[in-house]
Amino acid sequence: MPKIRCICDDVISLSEIPSSNQYLMIADVSFEKYFDIEIKAEELYSEMKIVAHCPNCGRLHVFYNGFDKEAVIYRIDE
Repeated sequence: MPKIRCICDDVISLSEIPSSNQYLMIADVSFEKYFDIEIKAEELYSEMKIVAHCPNCGRLHVFYNGFDKEAVIYRIDE
């Protein structure tokens, strides 16, 4: 996924690798199983959720179910 249009109408570019606008997150309970074992990067990556950060307004677009599903969008409370 090379780009996402934010609600603020800014285009979030994800085409650059690594991207300064893309983050990966993992739940504590999912990460916990990797303690004290040899970690395979592909397996760990598959557990992670992709988060796109809008540099214009600060919203986070979280893809909990992959890029083929709609993102959940979070904004900063004012």
